[in-house]
Amino acid sequence: MKMKNFINKTLAVLVATVLLSSCLKDDSVVLDPTNGINVIEFENTAEIARRGSSIPLYIHSYPISATPTTLTVTVNYSGPASGAPEDIKVKVALGDVASITKYNTEQTTSFVLLDPTAYSLGNLDLTIAKGQKKASFEVKFFTDKFDLTKATVLPLKIVSASSGTVSGNFNVILLNVGAKNAYDGVFTYTTSAITSLVPNKNSTTELITVDATTVRMSPGLLDTYSNAVSYTVNPLTNAVTVTCPSLGVQTPQDTRSKWDPATKTMTVFWKQGNGGRTFEEKFVYLRSR
Repeated sequence: MKMKNFINKTLAVLVATVLLSSCLKDDSVVLDPTNGINVIEFENTAEIARRGSSIPLYIHSYPISATPTTLTVTVNYSGPASGAPEDIKVKVALGDVASITKYNTEQTTSFVLLDPTAYSLGNLDLTIAKGQKKASFEVKFFTDKFDLTKATVLPLKIVSASSGTVSGNFNVILLNVGAKNAYDGVFTYTTSAITSLVPNKNSTTELITVDATTVRMSPGLLDTYSNAVSYTVNPLTNAVTVTCPSLGVQTPQDTRSKWDPATKTMTVFWKQGNGGRTFEEKFVYLRSR
């Protein structure tokens, strides 16, 4: 009996080893790109905003201008083949609101469809030429028509292809587009020694467009707290006024608060509404956000 049990166990181990080896071989075949298939899909227009989403979303921010801004969007014949085996006709179209709703539900966001007056689409009937892997079209954005109070996206989808396989993961994309005013960007941020709560702060922070003349600090108060703080620049005088709903701002506000357009530096002096806390802040422009 002992010998029989030993033989049975030995056979079981051998069978398991063979099966495991077979599985590993099968996996290696699947993972080997030379054994894959080519798919027709959108090429990334930027870094994907949130990994793991079923719909890729890309963020693009542009300065507010009366001149249209152009974004090139590319459809790619992706996979092991060096190029399309024949001319492939690809039809692209404006995506539907359902894709925005799905993304909002998955990611707990509140994006809305970009207004039709704020963009125009180029020729969406594309051809990936034989031997080639890419075809592109242009989207023009009219940033001076953007609604800066909303988080807007433009959905695009690949409707059909004359041959080949349309991707199931990158056949629909969302372009999250926003406008940036003259005060938007990444800044070196410092506070004075007499600043309440966080004196002598030295960090890198962002000022994000709210409207044509207002930016909000990210993440919030003193680049430390979540309290919302925004700064509004008078484009005629470059005077800066501060808004902080949770603390209030003492009025009249300090007239020393200024934006220097030559150096892109904002210097701000303000007090809490009840006068209890003093804030002295300086933002020096580093780069575009």
